[in-house]
Amino acid sequence: MSTSLPKQKDPTGRYFINEAVEKPELIQPMPNPYDHLVTSLENILDICPPNIPWTGSFARGLYFGLFVGPTSIAFLFLWLSKIHPDLAIRGLFPADYCKAYLSLRQEEYPPEETPRSGCSLNHEYMCYNAVKACFAKDITCVQNFAQNIDKLNFRPTFIELLFGRAGLLSLMRTMKYWFPESSEILDPEIEKIIQHCLSYDPWTFGVNPDHQKHFIGAGHGDIAIISNIVMTNPAYAPKVQGRLEKILALQTDGGNWLSCEDGGEDLVQFCHGAPGMIWCLIPLRKYYPDLREKIDGAIEKARKVVWERGLLTKEPCLCHGITGNAFALAEPQRSHFLRYATPSLVRAGLADETLERSSDNSGVWWSEAGRAWGWMMHDYDRAGLGDPMEDIGYPGATNP
Repeated sequence: MSTSLPKQKDPTGRYFINEAVEKPELIQPMPNPYDHLVTSLENILDICPPNIPWTGSFARGLYFGLFVGPTSIAFLFLWLSKIHPDLAIRGLFPADYCKAYLSLRQEEYPPEETPRSGCSLNHEYMCYNAVKACFAKDITCVQNFAQNIDKLNFRPTFIELLFGRAGLLSLMRTMKYWFPESSEILDPEIEKIIQHCLSYDPWTFGVNPDHQKHFIGAGHGDIAIISNIVMTNPAYAPKVQGRLEKILALQTDGGNWLSCEDGGEDLVQFCHGAPGMIWCLIPLRKYYPDLREKIDGAIEKARKVVWERGLLTKEPCLCHGITGNAFALAEPQRSHFLRYATPSLVRAGLADETLERSSDNSGVWWSEAGRAWGWMMHDYDRAGLGDPMEDIGYPGATNP
């Protein structure tokens, strides 16, 4: 196994040169991801233990739902309580840590939207109630969530994943998955949100109402809106098929998708580009049997650009790093990527500045909890328990 990060970067500095593209014999397996999962969880407890004051680094320690902060870490431990309920870390189990990370004064965050919070995945009040409903099977949290949807300061164009309605669909789908009794309350809200989404075309996004772009990637664009509509209510798959086919047609000859319909940046990460498209297309495949061949072809083509340009120099994470990009690949290429995101190599790469440090130190999208999420998925796969892309997915985006 490699003991160091690649040294050679492309001229832009965005990614390491993947020598295994030209030398497949360099591809190496990833032994025992379980050990890396344990180490990563211990790192979380050292960096951001479930204590007040919160020691998260993003936005001066403010909470931002599933994006960054203690509720995002609670979401990781929620899933671990299902997949590894008996995994003891320093004498406590995942359910214990989920409860602890949900007990850090999140209830002090109000339901009102703020300029930075949006209304879904980075909205602390909505995410806290959603995750607590899943964990505690608490119908009061479901009611809190549903009753405040109409009170959010929605901008009509807040439809995308991170700030908008697609993220709300994801949260409600997840509540129904963990707590089926919530369906009676949530189903009418799901219907209203989907109808609103379908009433807009094109789906544009921008925090500034006067500066909107038509993104197509998973972070702020069409593909995640489509996937969350369909995964939340498959009956709507035909209604958005035309939009999906349009996205497939926008794939470049090189296999990537530019950030916007009319061009934009050529990035290779979850929020913009091929990795996020793959994360979303994989769970969509089963809903479009007539498009299966076209979707599979797009995934295969996209994986080539991820393999060539996906060893990003940013700190490994799910959103814009090696960990998230690894799961856009199939084995053995996935394992080859993950060997550059082990706890020891991340620590060394941050220390010598080979890696660009994230502005968050712990959360599930941008930092350590995201790496733990990746090790959880890889361990699930290696144990033969199922397909982690289908059964676990990306937190807040493609999870059941």
